Amino acid sequence: MPRGFEFKGIITASLTPLTKKGKIKKDSVSQLVDFQLEHGINGFFLLGTFGEGVELSVFNRKEAAEAFLEHAKEKTPIILHVGAQNTEDAVELAKHARDLGVKAIGAVAPYFFKPDLRGLVKHYQAIGSASDLPLFIYNNVGKQGYNITPTMFGEIAKGVPQVVGVKDTSYQIPQLQELIHKFGDRYQIIVGGDSVVYAGFVVGAKAHICGISNVFPELAVELYQSIAKGDYEKGKELQYKINDLREVFKSFKVDISPYKSALKLRGIDGGFVTPPLRDLEKEEEKKLIAELKSTYPSHQ
Repeated sequence: MPRGFEFKGIITASLTPLTKKGKIKKDSVSQLVDFQLEHGINGFFLLGTFGEGVELSVFNRKEAAEAFLEHAKEKTPIILHVGAQNTEDAVELAKHARDLGVKAIGAVAPYFFKPDLRGLVKHYQAIGSASDLPLFIYNNVGKQGYNITPTMFGEIAKGVPQVVGVKDTSYQIPQLQELIHKFGDRYQIIVGGDSVVYAGFVVGAKAHICGISNVFPELAVELYQSIAKGDYEKGKELQYKINDLREVFKSFKVDISPYKSALKLRGIDGGFVTPPLRDLEKEEEKKLIAELKSTYPSHQ
């Protein structure tokens, strides 16, 4: 196993509570961190998809990271996402992450323009050497627009000594199995995508970076614990509950804001989203809360 902390269990892909003007809501950050820890999550993935990282300016990403680290640094391990469309911004964010002293960083592959493999290696080399922190390749196929295959991951890892693993959000279980089979003895294979929490742990992933655990951490944590104990039937039941809740969130057809609104169920003000994302209107929010309560009444 490579240098650095080994991540296990449920890592929450944290939301970023923001004011209407895009500033960090520090009180909400503290509440969210404490709520997650009370329910047994094993770490945070900050400023990724759920954290709206690529929507925020570099300045605001730094401020948001500092706010989380101020409250969470000594309490739980953190992977800070520093990925960006251009290498220059990613390098600047990686240097900032080094100064903050996080356990590791992650970086989604560049999006919009598709680099070739040589370009990807150079991109990750620049990020890795900028901080020298343990680095996770973040393969988000749907967002970046292309897949980093196991072969490509192997080539990137060979050329970037700071790489310690991959967060694979491909939703492809055969690909995940291949990653674990070929690289699991040397690299940390972490799964993303809340519809495959169960499948990921069953085939051998050690950690899952989870979005729905922002609102319902107890479900994801219990699922992980069930698989660890060999109770696969219980694990399947919990995955089905997560799937049902995901369908409620997805039915609103807007990103991130339904999850922020749903935090009110847990007594936390998730704040606003970053334009061009939009916040739910009051009637939408009422409908969301009602449907979540109906789908999962036992959390109340």
